[in-house]
Amino acid sequence: MAQKNKLVWLFSGTSDGNQIAKDLISENFRIKVFVASQYGMSVASKVLPENVIEIGRLTEKEIFKRGQIENPHQVIDATHPFALEISRNLMSFCKENGTPYIRYERPEEEFVGENIYYVESIQAAADKARTLGENILLTLGSKNIDPFLGEGLKERVFIRMLPDPQLIQQLLSKGVAPDRIIAIQGPFSIAFNHAMIDDRGIDCLVTKSSGKEGGVPEKIAAAEKNGCSVIIVKRPEIDYPLLFNNRDDLKKHVTQNHH
Repeated sequence: MAQKNKLVWLFSGTSDGNQIAKDLISENFRIKVFVASQYGMSVASKVLPENVIEIGRLTEKEIFKRGQIENPHQVIDATHPFALEISRNLMSFCKENGTPYIRYERPEEEFVGENIYYVESIQAAADKARTLGENILLTLGSKNIDPFLGEGLKERVFIRMLPDPQLIQQLLSKGVAPDRIIAIQGPFSIAFNHAMIDDRGIDCLVTKSSGKEGGVPEKIAAAEKNGCSVIIVKRPEIDYPLLFNNRDDLKKHVTQNHH
């Protein structure tokens, strides 16, 4: 079992990432799990021992520095499909160090319906929402939503986001009215989404293509009930050197290559 002493880095931004770490720990792997935020920490610590979790967003420089000290044997990237920067930084570190890089993400689902529109970016979503909605519900979190905060749009959006005081403060400082911020932690049921759409008179909902984990099926089902349009921001396309959509396949690969 000596080979299991080699360190595996796992960058987690999803419940799948935490589950992969749990599976590997139960197989006696030595794992370090990186999460970006306090919220990520609270989710991860429900299923993982706290001593394997580390909190904080690492820059590329910090990843390289840590890599020299800890020398991970394999790196698993299970971050959110929209967390581009960390994925690129991890790929760059692995390439330079000859460390195996393994990407995990759930397969992207295609939703079809007459009121469902796919767009390539947040900017494109804002342009589309301008023409579609009088009352727009953003379920994109609070980061990178500046295209929705321009004149003529800021007054029409409701922003659903995590109850993080710092992020709320940032929105308030950008001139978003307090009654436009819905700070609440999911997951959300169809009934909950339906009530919110109904209560705020929402006619356009905007989401990222983050699948079941992002609660997209529930959002779409609720929107359909209300005759509300849905704009879905597609996942950015990244050319991963190795990609798994299935946890068992990934676990098998990691085990086979850990020698």
